[in-house]
Amino acid sequence: MDTWQIIVTIVFIVVFILLFLFAYLLHRIAFRKRCDKNPNLKYFSADDFNLTAENIELGRLRGFIYAKDGVQSKDGVVVFVHGMGPGHVAYTTEIAYFCNLGYTVVALDSRGCGLSAGKNLKGMYEGVNSAVAAIDFASGRFPDKKIYLVGHSWGGYSALCACKLRRVEKVIAISAPDSPVKTVCNGAAQYLSKPVAALLSPFLWLVNFLLFGAKGNTKAAKSAVKSNTPALIIQGDSDNAVTIKNSAYSRANGKNIIKYSVQGKGHNPYNTVAAEAKLAELLSSIKNGVTDFSDFDFSAATEEDEEVMSIMAEFLKSS
Repeated sequence: MDTWQIIVTIVFIVVFILLFLFAYLLHRIAFRKRCDKNPNLKYFSADDFNLTAENIELGRLRGFIYAKDGVQSKDGVVVFVHGMGPGHVAYTTEIAYFCNLGYTVVALDSRGCGLSAGKNLKGMYEGVNSAVAAIDFASGRFPDKKIYLVGHSWGGYSALCACKLRRVEKVIAISAPDSPVKTVCNGAAQYLSKPVAALLSPFLWLVNFLLFGAKGNTKAAKSAVKSNTPALIIQGDSDNAVTIKNSAYSRANGKNIIKYSVQGKGHNPYNTVAAEAKLAELLSSIKNGVTDFSDFDFSAATEEDEEVMSIMAEFLKSS
């Protein structure tokens, strides 16, 4: 081998290693952390909505079975899959909505979130593992009831992937990203140039492969279509967290897929426009170091859009 060929080979190897390490660092920043409650914020509980809550412990995963006494029970269980954050406690308002309709709701926190153990989230596909564990639990505990999946953001991705692995009646995915690689690249592009973020794509793919094997790069839209499970995919047209370009909404095309675009909404399209604005105010305050939220109206920040919630309810009960 000529000297110049040796030099080129060495340079290639060094660049490859550096790009891989950079990609690994980005992945670590995104997922190698715990997500717990912010002690300065109010999180609604079962008591706030007069729900019953039965504790669940599945190894390192923990959560609750929620129900509402005094309402006619439906022949179905909603497995609620949370987004990235402190676990399902950030969605108690939505959980209560389904309980008020008569559904039993099973909500587990994923590894590294909220009630569950784990030093970190590990990676995006770990949410799929948690969703599958919740489905298996619900199927065993309620063998005569239909199982429905509802997930938001990371939970939407997890739900769409999980419905290919386990038989469920229907799935609702809200603001769901399509690809683990593009999710991290999209986040990185806010701090790096888009070409640099794109350059890291194959190395992020490798990181996911090393963590989870081939399934670590599963795409949500492809899984949902192949599952043939009736799926309602909801996307806000102004979502900056999961852009339409990088969403399962834009890529899932099949006879089993129903799409619903919510105009003027961001990452939480099940909330009212005013609630999304209030939540943005809250997040901005946290970013700016504010710690006193005693005067903040948390109910206003979680006010649901009745039209969007009704569309979900109608989808679940339709034949």
